Amino acid sequence: MKLIRIGTRTSNLAMWQANKVKEKLENSGFKTEIVGISSSGDKSLGGDLSSSVGQFIHAVDNELISNNIDLAVHSSKDVPVEISPLLSNLAYLERGCTSDLLIFPKNKAFMNLETLLSSNNETPLDEALSIIPKSGMVGTVSGRRQSFVLGKRPDIIPIAVRGQVETRLKRLREGRVDGIILAEIGLKRLFEINALATWILDFSAVRITESEWPTAPGQGSISVHCRKEDLESLDDIRKILNHDETENDVVKEREILSSVGGGCLYPAGIKVSKKEVFVQISPKNWKQIFCKGLNFGSFKYNGAVDNLEIELPQQDILEDDTQKDGPKLVSTLNSDRLATVLSNEGINTFNQPVIELVSLEKNWPSNFLDDQTSRSNWPYLVLTSPFAAKCAIEVAKTNDNINRIQWLAIGEGTARACFMRGVTVSICAKSRNSSELIDFIDEKISRDIRLMIPRSNVASNDLVNRLNDLGFSVDSWIGYENKSRIINSIDMDADDVLLLSSPSSARSWVENSLPIPRNILCMGKASQEEINSLGYFSNSTVEILQGPTAEYVSKWWKENRSD
Repeated sequence: MKLIRIGTRTSNLAMWQANKVKEKLENSGFKTEIVGISSSGDKSLGGDLSSSVGQFIHAVDNELISNNIDLAVHSSKDVPVEISPLLSNLAYLERGCTSDLLIFPKNKAFMNLETLLSSNNETPLDEALSIIPKSGMVGTVSGRRQSFVLGKRPDIIPIAVRGQVETRLKRLREGRVDGIILAEIGLKRLFEINALATWILDFSAVRITESEWPTAPGQGSISVHCRKEDLESLDDIRKILNHDETENDVVKEREILSSVGGGCLYPAGIKVSKKEVFVQISPKNWKQIFCKGLNFGSFKYNGAVDNLEIELPQQDILEDDTQKDGPKLVSTLNSDRLATVLSNEGINTFNQPVIELVSLEKNWPSNFLDDQTSRSNWPYLVLTSPFAAKCAIEVAKTNDNINRIQWLAIGEGTARACFMRGVTVSICAKSRNSSELIDFIDEKISRDIRLMIPRSNVASNDLVNRLNDLGFSVDSWIGYENKSRIINSIDMDADDVLLLSSPSSARSWVENSLPIPRNILCMGKASQEEINSLGYFSNSTVEILQGPTAEYVSKWWKENRSD
């Protein structure tokens, strides 16, 4: 009898799936061997996973096309709606559970993970998300999960968690996130083979009610691919492996997904169970809407499959140029989200950028990764401002190594600047200045990790020097230039408030001889020191933002500008 070569990724979960196929075939008298294959998804720690459809399956399927294996085993949710025309889906193994779990630090008010996995308890979505603190961080790079979370809790900061399940949960133990969302099926399979350590099982967890949080199409099922030319000859194997009910449900989910663009355009949760279906679809421009500080709706349907009529959610971003009476906030931060959030609270907010960013791509290091070394020792890219974030994303378009490493954002604004442009950072330090960033790195980051820090042409080396003094290995370079824009004039009254986002913004304000109000808010101690050193601002009161920008500005406004 011919040996059947079963190809798979090499993670614990992928090997569990392949062994399930192997077991079924060998119990029916076939001889098999498992062939482990590394995928591009396994070679990256970066936060742009959601834009790389199919990255976890292509390497394995390519080995199938090349005749180096006979079957390819995948998690069905990782398989794009269109696969190679040279391949066919041979079988779907019987589906397991399809729910998502929110896992978080131990809390006596909730079950631990071990207990939850043995129960059927579900938690309503609002109650589950209430576990995450205000401006908390949730680990997920899935577009579906991110849109569902932020549609309910726009204050939450998404964080990229990559790697095997154990690696992801270490990020929770390290305090990088306040919670992490994972598919229950993977945890349950690892639990069944005693592959979850006690510290993992001790985390608290809730199962999100599936009618409010429909699954990724195919979640919980295993797909087996074969070469199309071999499909008929493998009919006996199909009869052993295929589960008809699972196949019917997953095929229907994939048909629905295909009808809305295959998941590339619209983040979609779709769960079919016989004749019933749960569907939730976010707008294709949900991220742009969110980053403008606006709420977005979703298409939702719970009911009979035969009655499903999808109305794709369409939501235009409307500009509100209405000027309210009274004082206004003029911000050099140039954040549409901040302006909208504050305007919704009755604060007239106007963006007035005064700095032009010029990326110096040739200065950025490339080809600095060695795939033979452990990914746990790969460097971190440290981003100290939204400007640095914007530049890094431009560079990453042509510098793949920058894409593959973990990004550390100094604070929420920088993390959101990355998110707006399609990258979810791996770490958000929630620091207000370089001193707090240094304290965070000193406490949270291993000295074995090399730090890569792009800086502007006007930045000092203080951050780099202090990190070196603490024993960190740091590479730093001039990654971008801050150039003053020419601003002819702006409308500014004495009762208005000026928000200066950086020392460079303060200098540009002076260079343009722009008017000064009585009150200035600034971001960070360095900005305050620069402002105070410039006599131009001597007649104004200068205060540093003491927390998340929108929250602090709103509080300050109520105390100082409300009637």
